[in-house]
This record gives sequence, structure tokens and C-alpha cells, in this order.
Amino acid sequence: MSKTSQAEEAFTQATEASSEADVSSAPIIYEVGFHLVPTIAEDGVGAAVEGVRKLIGEAEFISEGYPQKMQLAYVVERATQGKREKYAEAWFGWIKFATTREKMPALEAALNASRDVLRSLIIETVREDITPPKARAAVFGSDRLAGETIKKPEAPAEKAAPVSEAELDKSIDALVAE
Repeated sequence: MSKTSQAEEAFTQATEASSEADVSSAPIIYEVGFHLVPTIAEDGVGAAVEGVRKLIGEAEFISEGYPQKMQLAYVVERATQGKREKYAEAWFGWIKFATTREKMPALEAALNASRDVLRSLIIETVREDITPPKARAAVFGSDRLAGETIKKPEAPAEKAAPVSEAELDKSIDALVAE
């Protein structure tokens, strides 16, 4: 090999190593969504959120949604101190922050070990707010219906007709036989 090709190879290896180091140390935007146990009183939720922020550690906090109490889609169970706790509601909140990838396994373990956090999910996201704007009410324009209220069509009322015992028994027998 010539000296120039060795230098090119060394340069390529150095740039690959430095780009890998840049990628690993570059801050990435994450969002953690968490359910806090419902046994926390309303005035204690702020302290629990501060506990989650401390678990995140040194990071650039971008935005957050303060926890709100909500019904869960299913009962969540967890085992603590030899007991099974069951929860049908929880406080849900989220925090968006920027940090390095190396801190994520420790954060996930800390959230799982926290007694205040029932469930959590960490996702990689973007810095911008990507929630869709609230939908506006549909407005229909029509000269034909100007000034009129659209009414639901009324179905004609059904009239009760006398039914004989024999016809009723025959109908019941036909339904049971099927």
C-alpha cells in the first residue's frame, strides 16, 4: 500500500470514529409519558412530577403536560411488598426533553423502580409541537337552506294491531325451531 492510501484509510477511520462519537453524544429529543398512582393526593402531584424531573436529571426540558386524573382502559396490577395493587385510574402527564442516548437505560430503570410511577413510556420524537390543531365546527354554505334549521325526518308512528293467540304461538315456535 502506498502512503497516500494509508493516510486516506486512517482519515476515513478517524472521521467514522468521530462521527460515531458525535452521534452518541449529540442530544436527542425524547418524550416520557407516565401514569402516576391515583393514591397521590391532588396537592402531592406536583412533588411527584418533580421526582420524575429529578430522575431525568440534567437535560434540556422543552415542554410538559401537567398530570390530569383519568380512567384507565383496563385495570393495571402491580406487585409491591408482597401485595397486588390494582388501579382503574391514574394521573397522566408527559415531559419532553433533550439528552443523550446513553442516559435512557438508567432513566427507564429508575422510572420502573419509582413507587409513584405506575407505568411509563419513553419515545424519541421531534422538538416541534406536532399535535393537530383543534378542529373547528363544520360550516356549510348553501343558498337553498339559508336561514333554515335542518330537522331530522320523522318516521310515521306504527299502529298496534290485534294479534291472535294462535299467530303468536306460531311465531314463537318458528323462532325457537331456528
